[in-house]
Amino acid sequence: MFKKTTTVILAMLLLISTCFFSAESTYAAETKTSKVVYLTFDDGPNKYTPKILDILKKKKAHAIFFMIEGNIKRNPKTVQRVIKEGNYPALHSVSHDVRKLYRGSSKNVAIEMEKTRQTLLRVSKFNSKLTRAPYGSKPYMKKPLRDALAKKGFKMWDWDIDTLDWKYNRTRPTMITLRVKSGLKGKKGPIVILFHDSRGTAQQLPIIIDYLRKKGYSLEVYNPQKHFVKNFWNDKRF
Repeated sequence: MFKKTTTVILAMLLLISTCFFSAESTYAAETKTSKVVYLTFDDGPNKYTPKILDILKKKKAHAIFFMIEGNIKRNPKTVQRVIKEGNYPALHSVSHDVRKLYRGSSKNVAIEMEKTRQTLLRVSKFNSKLTRAPYGSKPYMKKPLRDALAKKGFKMWDWDIDTLDWKYNRTRPTMITLRVKSGLKGKKGPIVILFHDSRGTAQQLPIIIDYLRKKGYSLEVYNPQKHFVKNFWNDKRF
């Protein structure tokens, strides 16, 4: 009777401990995923990009830079530095013009992204397939435009938090940080934050990085081998 009771107790303890560690592992995995942030910068490289790179290097953080084709040609050394320091170079079109990109042929976006890809490849020997549609994929990237982009094998990212730094970077740069803080509320990761290569953003970036880390977020860089869907259409091809 004693042996039987002991066996039952041991079995129950084993079951409880298994459930506990399983739940703990699941929670750890969910927490890790939900605490991942990707910093992304649009429209560069320009005169503010080196300052942003200085900050990232000092803070031991990395980012994704969605770059304009003409700016890649004008700033090849900055592009090379972006890559050398462990950041990810991505594509943000040639014209950044609504009329040229989203009106007329459904191939316009794919054509501009391909030209940007080729320029980046020529300047840096880096072949990037990650794109961001200027002004975001909604409402502009209707299905025919997405079809043409997908056919070329491109990926497309939007964002979870828009800092509106284009609006506040000169007049109220502290609003950039406030928008990051408010934007994080209620969101589960991975979280993509939209910035631009601008003076106000560079000013606020150290504060933002420190805040994110204080809140337990891990700042990661894009890895094409671990790509995940992050577009407003929830188009699984991207």
